[in-house]
Amino acid sequence: MPFNDTAKNLALDALDESATSGVKYVGVHTLTDPGTGTTANAGEATGGSPAYARLANTLGAASGGLKANTGTFAFDVPAGTYGFLTLWNASTGNTGTQYLGYIPMGGASAIKGFGTVDATLTNDALFSRAHGMSDNDRVMLFNVFAETLPTGLTEAAIYYVVSSTTDSFKVSTTLGGSAVDITALGGGEFFWQRVVPETFASQGQITVAASALVLDATAM
Repeated sequence: MPFNDTAKNLALDALDESATSGVKYVGVHTLTDPGTGTTANAGEATGGSPAYARLANTLGAASGGLKANTGTFAFDVPAGTYGFLTLWNASTGNTGTQYLGYIPMGGASAIKGFGTVDATLTNDALFSRAHGMSDNDRVMLFNVFAETLPTGLTEAAIYYVVSSTTDSFKVSTTLGGSAVDITALGGGEFFWQRVVPETFASQGQITVAASALVLDATAM
């Protein structure tokens, strides 16, 4: 059921921080997939000095099926590797009413798009025109319109890109490893997004620029 931009913008603006259950706070998660359940999977940053805390969020009006932060974030985090920004309607808690979802960390710019799998199933290639990724980049795959991913791939797992060309890539479960064996088409199509983790050997700070945290309804 595709929606036009007017409907997408209405849906996104219902998540504005001014709404009762909107995205009022943003947090940071490790490379453990936060999930899409009513509570986030374990992995939110904790501790440190200065101590980690979720930060208050301010979002601009939705436009073109997108809605982004207007201010900047500077999260104090202890040593560790972090890969996700998590969305919350409260500054603390994870009991089933606070968690709203997550966004993979994307570095200076979010690289994402739609893809299809090689229908011959002979070389395990994933096709996405001018995808912009390189070998060793990390990427997550998601189903679209409730379709299933090609067999062999796991939704929300973090893969490494291998054998990339301008318009295609393969994925591996290990850095520089063999491509995942895709054995069936599933729904055939998927959405992908690059993940750019940040690693700190000691106390550090994750910064997010204005307009870098984007709520994206373009796939709706």
